[in-house]
Amino acid sequence: MEDQEQNDSEQFEELIQGLIDRDYGCCNNFITPDTIKGLSNNIQRLNAAGKLKESGIGNQDNFLIDQAVRGDKINWIAGESTDPFEMIYLKKINRFIKHLNTTCFTSIKSVESHYASYEKFRFYKRHHDQFKQEKGRDFSIILYLNVSWLEAHGGILSLYPVGKSQEDIAPLGGRMIFFRSSDMEHEVHASNTRERNSIAGWLKNV
Repeated sequence: MEDQEQNDSEQFEELIQGLIDRDYGCCNNFITPDTIKGLSNNIQRLNAAGKLKESGIGNQDNFLIDQAVRGDKINWIAGESTDPFEMIYLKKINRFIKHLNTTCFTSIKSVESHYASYEKFRFYKRHHDQFKQEKGRDFSIILYLNVSWLEAHGGILSLYPVGKSQEDIAPLGGRMIFFRSSDMEHEVHASNTRERNSIAGWLKNV
């Protein structure tokens, strides 16, 4: 248990320090390979069962499906999930929230997450995660589920920190990305060779 707590603390601090130094945190092997494989299998089963739904842009008041802007399919993860792999993910994210609230004096109260699957040639154009009319999302997190991802597969995440150079990040399985929802514009580029899977989440103050 002490080893797990130490590992968690080091990973959480790596994400926080990245946010301080360059406006985003990046941590490899945030979740073990076995859990990544389990989560990846979950998204495959959901897709095969027709339970991944076309995503949209905007909020409930102006929701619109437009594949010229956003092309992923999603399925929300219940906070009280009993799936063993989702439980591991949610427990670790809740430990991260506790660490943030304790060490950085944030006021995160909840997390919402969904699976996101981009088929070949699908993308999400440059955007912010925070709706102008809703201010609940403080931080965005992305956990990649892509086993054996290669540079040739493409599908990078581009981050656009204000006043800084563009950062391009490969969606390697087990990699966690962390940034402020209202500040960081970002873009998901298409892979022309394979589907690209992740869990997208938001740490919220409501």
